[in-house]
Amino acid sequence: MKNSRVFLTAFVLFISLVFIRCAPDTAGFTPTTEDVLIRNSWAVAYYYHNQDMTNSFISSKILFSSTGAIAYVKDGVDVFGTWSTGVDASNNELITLRFDTSDPNISELNKSWRLTD
Repeated sequence: MKNSRVFLTAFVLFISLVFIRCAPDTAGFTPTTEDVLIRNSWAVAYYYHNQDMTNSFISSKILFSSTGAIAYVKDGVDVFGTWSTGVDASNNELITLRFDTSDPNISELNKSWRLTD
């Protein structure tokens, strides 16, 4: 009888441990710029270059891939290119976009952008 109780207690404990879900320890985890970029689709909320050009980018999305590929999507048209990150002389984080296009509006994005937020 005593062996049955020990066995039953051990069995219940084993089953309990098997079905308890462990959560990863994310305390102190700060996602990298790449993590943030590739997990979301992005839009141009405001663009000013000598004039407000925001309307040129309405309903467009920018998609980043972990392979360094990038896509600009608007009205069923996809324009592809590459992206990379870096740091300037003042230690500001940069993201460089290069789209393969002759479209002057999309070409406006072909720059190194200083990340602020």
